[in-house]
Amino acid sequence: MSHIYKAGPADHDYLKVRTGDYIIAIDDRDLKTTDNYWQRLTFPSTNKLRFLLNDKPAREGAWEVAITPGGNFGDLQYQRWVEDRRAMVDKLSNGEIGYLHIRAMDAPSLRQFQLDLAANRTKKALVIDQRFNGGGGIDQELLQILAGREYQYTVGRDAGVRQPRPQNFYGPMVVMQNERSASDAEMFPAGFRALGLGKVVGVPTMGAVIGTGSYTLLDGSAIRTPGTGVWITNGGQNMENFGVPPDVRVDNSPESHAKGRDMQIEKAVEILKAEMAAGVKK
Repeated sequence: MSHIYKAGPADHDYLKVRTGDYIIAIDDRDLKTTDNYWQRLTFPSTNKLRFLLNDKPAREGAWEVAITPGGNFGDLQYQRWVEDRRAMVDKLSNGEIGYLHIRAMDAPSLRQFQLDLAANRTKKALVIDQRFNGGGGIDQELLQILAGREYQYTVGRDAGVRQPRPQNFYGPMVVMQNERSASDAEMFPAGFRALGLGKVVGVPTMGAVIGTGSYTLLDGSAIRTPGTGVWITNGGQNMENFGVPPDVRVDNSPESHAKGRDMQIEKAVEILKAEMAAGVKK
């Protein structure tokens, strides 16, 4: 096996499952390299799967482990993807540049963003990655945090004195986007650039910025219709069907993907290293 997902069903010390082990059999049925092993894994999540493992492709010396399938495989894949990119940035920058990813524009992602921002506070620069982000509605909160100032807040009658807590990052920053960054994940990089917070790296966004509403029909089905448009104040650009252009355009080719490289990450780090060097000279 080539990888064991962190916090996944096999990630337990007592199972003694290691990267590089061979799966000899599943539920007492030998597994050959030509077999479709997915057919062996279509069981209810409450059942245990019995694996015969070995550090060599043979039954002699093999041991058996029982694993209960469970968890969200998509979440495990996502966490691995984020960790891989954080490691890329760390290696390329010798630990000087931080990395965080915004998965969606929703309340859980906002909370995670605040935690990630705090974890990267000692870094000299920061890569903010929001590729593959389908949108939501927290772009103003994110920009407010990064700009380090509030333009509006409310205070209850009995709340007492409100002491704002700065959360912004003080070093150079870039925002990463791609063709899968949609809706609010397009408004965010547009605002990031308009506020002069840093450069936007990647390819143009999806061009799907529109506010919609859902209506239930007589037969119980539902329909969504557009009801609100979004315009950029500087120039009056309608963001629907627009696609936010990056400041630095770079795409990930199939060849680079096959080699395990992320050209967009590499370019983002290159830009930040240049800005850090220019800041030192000043």
